Amino acid sequence: MIVRKKFTAIVLATILGITGIALPSTAFAGGPNYGRTWESSIGGIKVNGYVQIQASYNDGGRHARRGYQRFTRQAGPSLDTGRLYTSAASYSGDTQVRSRTDSVWDSVLWGDKYVTHYYWGVEYF
Repeated sequence: MIVRKKFTAIVLATILGITGIALPSTAFAGGPNYGRTWESSIGGIKVNGYVQIQASYNDGGRHARRGYQRFTRQAGPSLDTGRLYTSAASYSGDTQVRSRTDSVWDSVLWGDKYVTHYYWGVEYF
């Protein structure tokens, strides 16, 4: 039974890798302030990111001023986008949802140093 489950997991991972179908990953800070990343294009060669904030949301006693996301890769070729910011809220009661979506091409090379990393964060008032 364990061998069968392991085999099924390996087959599923192989199919997802070959077809480029990827499950999106989401990291929630809670409420409307969050970032997420997903892969697209054939083989998952394009890495996409989305970040959004809403200043009026009470995020643990703080209010978001602006959100950011960043893509990095050590090699193949190297990549560092720096922080890519949403527009900034002018006051903590602002109800407008501010967001941005960005994409980068992933490396076609294999290995840890060729992995594209995604980070997101929030700057508060």
